[in-house]
Amino acid sequence: MTQDPFGQTFIFRLSSARSWLSLGSGWAAVAGALAAGMPGLTWTHLLQVIGLWLLVDPVLGTLWDLAVQQGLWRRVTQAALPQPADRGFFLPYAQPDSPAGQLVMLVRRYQVWWQAYYWPEFGGQVVTFGVGLLLGLTIGLVLNLSIFWLVVISISLTLWAGQKADRLSAHGGGRLSSIVQLLLPWLMGATLWSPLSLFPLVLALCFWISYLGGLRVLGGHHRAEWLFFGGQAAALMLLLGLRILPGAALMSVSLTSIWLFKSSFDNPAVWLDRAQPYLILSMITAGVAVGSM
Repeated sequence: MTQDPFGQTFIFRLSSARSWLSLGSGWAAVAGALAAGMPGLTWTHLLQVIGLWLLVDPVLGTLWDLAVQQGLWRRVTQAALPQPADRGFFLPYAQPDSPAGQLVMLVRRYQVWWQAYYWPEFGGQVVTFGVGLLLGLTIGLVLNLSIFWLVVISISLTLWAGQKADRLSAHGGGRLSSIVQLLLPWLMGATLWSPLSLFPLVLALCFWISYLGGLRVLGGHHRAEWLFFGGQAAALMLLLGLRILPGAALMSVSLTSIWLFKSSFDNPAVWLDRAQPYLILSMITAGVAVGSM
């Protein structure tokens, strides 16, 4: 097919992965920022929150999807390599049976595989990952240095998690994804305007435990509901201990509603889906309550 010689080089498509009323990175970052206390409602602060949301949800979320869900780099480490080319990468004085010679053959095999198989099929995803990587690091650095290092940790954990399939039913299912998708975004929000303080950190741990519990409920783990409801109950106890009664009352209503959904539906995926707005309401309420202190 003949291509138009004029026009843009790349096209990026942004699509919705799930409903916007779904607990995840974006809402966690907003709750973390609210828990730390918003210095004032100005256009600058609003743009910072929008930039943080774009960072943790579409940008870092895309990297997670490519690396973990689609196995972009797992395909590289587990590739079935063809025979090496006669010419290509070489090291001076490398003997064929020496470690250096074996390295030369391995690199040449990867060259053939990359050019003939991998790049034609997954080149677009590789470019998207590279652009997302640079964009994530750049936005993090623009926001502040603490967020930049949290982005580095998030990307590192994403690459680590991407070395094997993400199965919630596995023994450690949900642990890395809960850290990348909720705990780190919350901490990024909590450090957006000021250094991390105690109560936003405690609240982050409470909702991280609940989020991990929800993932493990979907994975069919024994007593995962204890984590799911225990994390929210711990957040409620924190508000009661700080004597933030309006926030505690609203959280109690949300927690009761979620429990009623669980009692009404046997399928965990169904009642967790119905509970999403109440989970978000509970998390935002707790963030506003702690941030108002």
